[in-house]
Amino acid sequence: MRPLRDVVRYCVQPILHKQLLLISPIKLFILLFSWVIPYLIFANYLESCLLPLRVLCYTQSDLLSTEPRDPDFQTCVDKFFPNRQADPENCKLDKIPDVLIRPDLPDYPTRILVIRSGPGSLDYRNFIRRTWKKQVDKLVPVVFVCATSKNDTLKIEANKYRDILQFDFEDSYHNLSWKMMAIYGFVIDQLPSVDQIVVTNDDTIVNATALEQVLHMKKGPVMLGKVSRGYPRIFLPWLTWHVPSEMYPNLCYPLFVQGSSFVLSKEGAKLLVENVCKVPMVHLDDVFMGVLSNCVGLGLIHNEGFDKHIFDDFVVYHYQYSRHSAKYLESLWQNSEMSL
Repeated sequence: MRPLRDVVRYCVQPILHKQLLLISPIKLFILLFSWVIPYLIFANYLESCLLPLRVLCYTQSDLLSTEPRDPDFQTCVDKFFPNRQADPENCKLDKIPDVLIRPDLPDYPTRILVIRSGPGSLDYRNFIRRTWKKQVDKLVPVVFVCATSKNDTLKIEANKYRDILQFDFEDSYHNLSWKMMAIYGFVIDQLPSVDQIVVTNDDTIVNATALEQVLHMKKGPVMLGKVSRGYPRIFLPWLTWHVPSEMYPNLCYPLFVQGSSFVLSKEGAKLLVENVCKVPMVHLDDVFMGVLSNCVGLGLIHNEGFDKHIFDDFVVYHYQYSRHSAKYLESLWQNSEMSL
């Protein structure tokens, strides 16, 4: 322990005006981990509960790397799913579902911003139409993407606003991966001029000025957003993000981009569509895309401005752990400088 004390002395002593630093190894250890107690007190409840598992996940070096677990695609997939096989014959994720409603779009757009929204979330769509959509539309056309539900009134809404894309399958939490792949397939097939797809949820606020700055990212198959690492599989069945071990047997996830907001290049979208049916599906779309990205070599680029839950210096504001009401989100917007 003596060498450790010497290192601390000689590194910190000049800062303390050459006063002798007498810190025992035990005190030093306490100082190094003094952040844990405040974290447990002030952090989100779920994050606090997951802390021990996250510490454990940070020891899984092969899941923290930006490099694939194995350069061979199938070997990589088998490492994630040793007891599951893909079912390409019954997979529908690489096919475009029937389109029930199409939006009006400008000729030859080079980018598109798609907002995943449930058929019944009219209040969120109207909040966006009244606020940030007007600014972002000047930069990139904005489209709401829905699937179907009983007695939805999307046709009436679409006839009024002309900004809805609706696919013919059930809109549900467990169909999020299907919705994402349907978007990619539609853009690739129907909008060949589009080079970038911006994706958000409807409980977000987008800063048009900040978004414009990040759209000039490098070429190639890349996804830009909040890259999460060291996340454990949630095994408690009553929680929203629960994934059973039969679906994903590993304790930890590889790097993945938070699904609430990101930018995906056309090359990246093609790579995902071409390989999505070669991997056993996980219903959490961002985790599923993380596994797929790891094996196909899709580059993940981290940007702190995405999925940001603090209303300051953001590209996309989003509170991950509960769904803010549309009224509350609109009040945030109205009281910000962006509304001026």
